[in-house]
Amino acid sequence: MRFPITMTAIRTQVAAMVHPSVLPNSVERIRHERFMLTRLALGAVALSLAPAYLAWRGTMGALELLVLIAVTLPLLAVFILSRSGRLELAHCISAAALALLIVALSGMTGGIASPLLLWLAAIPAEAMFFGSRAYVARAGAIAAGALASVAIVHAFGLSAEPAPWVSAAMPLLAAAAILHVAVVAFGFLWRRDDEMREHRASGVRAQLLLDHVGDLVTWHDATGAVVFANAASASLTGAEPRELIGRGLLERVHVADRPLFLKALSDAAHGDGTASACFRTLFVPRQDEPGTPSSPVALWLEMQAHRVANAGPRDGAAVVCVMRDVTARRALDEERARGHAEAVRASDEKGQFLATVSHELRTPLNAIIGFSEMLGTDSYGLLDAGKRLEYANIIHASGHHLLDVVNTLLDVSKIESGVMAIEQEPLDLAELAQDGCRLMALRAEAEKVALERVIGPDLPLLRGDRRALKQVLLNLLSNAIKFTPAGGRVTLAVVRDGDMLDLSVSDTGIGIAAADLPRLGDPFFQAKGSYDRAYEGTGLGLSVVRGLVGLHGGRLTVESAPGVGTRVSVRLPVGGVAQASEPAKIVTFARAPRRGFETKEPYRLTA
Repeated sequence: MRFPITMTAIRTQVAAMVHPSVLPNSVERIRHERFMLTRLALGAVALSLAPAYLAWRGTMGALELLVLIAVTLPLLAVFILSRSGRLELAHCISAAALALLIVALSGMTGGIASPLLLWLAAIPAEAMFFGSRAYVARAGAIAAGALASVAIVHAFGLSAEPAPWVSAAMPLLAAAAILHVAVVAFGFLWRRDDEMREHRASGVRAQLLLDHVGDLVTWHDATGAVVFANAASASLTGAEPRELIGRGLLERVHVADRPLFLKALSDAAHGDGTASACFRTLFVPRQDEPGTPSSPVALWLEMQAHRVANAGPRDGAAVVCVMRDVTARRALDEERARGHAEAVRASDEKGQFLATVSHELRTPLNAIIGFSEMLGTDSYGLLDAGKRLEYANIIHASGHHLLDVVNTLLDVSKIESGVMAIEQEPLDLAELAQDGCRLMALRAEAEKVALERVIGPDLPLLRGDRRALKQVLLNLLSNAIKFTPAGGRVTLAVVRDGDMLDLSVSDTGIGIAAADLPRLGDPFFQAKGSYDRAYEGTGLGLSVVRGLVGLHGGRLTVESAPGVGTRVSVRLPVGGVAQASEPAKIVTFARAPRRGFETKEPYRLTA
């Protein structure tokens, strides 16, 4: 029971002698500990036998002194290794000590004819136990030098005749050499088993670490094929690690991003040693996992690729890649970019709004101020009654225009802020259309535009806000008359379509270009006609119509073609709405407006 404890204590002491530069839990540390343990054991055994040998032999010869030096040199090698951490230097000293021992024993047993020279083969064989090819090469050189020195000494006749006791001890020396070679062989196998266990333990630790990181880690060979993938492949690609081996990962990269992916691998393997790329991968969810989407999902992965140092043609991995899911970050960046673009657009719209409002307010204000100053400064009665009446009418008209602009701005503001309320009551939309045509008849006559109305039969009462729907009707008629040249025609139609009422205003005017149709309903937007002429107005009319129609739960449709005309259709539910809705979405069609109406026997009336 005490022997294992003693060996444990010895191992602990030897481990404490290892130089601090050697990493713990490494194969190199195992080599240092084994070298120290074997050399200390050999040196201790040799020094313990030295007194008995001296008592038996008496005085020592030159060759026997060399043997004593050879068996103490390993202790010097242990001391140097413990102080410097240089295993190659310590091994050279140990190999030289063994060579010196064999040379001395060969000199005492016949020189070049001594069979102990075969023991020199154990020197390079022992180097495999502690080092790499360089260790074996140095040990082989030392053995060859020892053999050459024995040959030189024998050639000059300096070899000693075998002592009488040598022949008797020859079997013992041969047995020691055989035992030494056997120990080297067993030690080599022992070292190989230890290193294999250490490699397996290191591999298990690395695999455990890689499987618990959130990033996908892959190793690629010189051709770019995957030779290893960690468990994160399931969460980032929807595939098991074995399914990514070879070209499995490349097949899951988005087709458009594969050149970028392969270029990053090539740059890392044959370029600067590092490369990065951001690409999309196709995540194919497992159907046996509950709660997963049924269709593939595109994930954005950010990859950092690094070349493996000293990777040769036989090495398994040439490039190591670490991939991280950045889908959320990409979405955030895109959202931030969209927010910035919207902020820029809002700033531009704000500037346009201020410029338009200032123009619309300044024009009537200039007229009011100018003509009122002319009336106020006419102290000498230079203006006759006709001029005074004309100036007063201009001031009155400018004031009404200014009031209309302010009221329209207030309506738009209320609609967009959601504070405008409507009072729903039963309305006769045919009567409302007749009133609207009557109010716009004089303006149509002044513009030399024919104003017609079509009223379908059996129109039910509509629940809605009278003031709001009248404003919608007047805005549509005003726009149609304004954009229709002299000799044209504007038609107002009201027909029933199931539980909906269709109120449409069509004209034979200049029409709207297809590029301008998507912006209809934006505040202060005024489409250019095919004649490229400027028209008065703020561009708020259709925006107000859009908001008021939305409050009634209706739908707004615009059909137009340049040079043909425009048809604006408002579809309203007969029963009204339970609560106010969002502004109506405008559906536009870049086509000639339809001239027919959804009724078999319409009543066509001329306003």
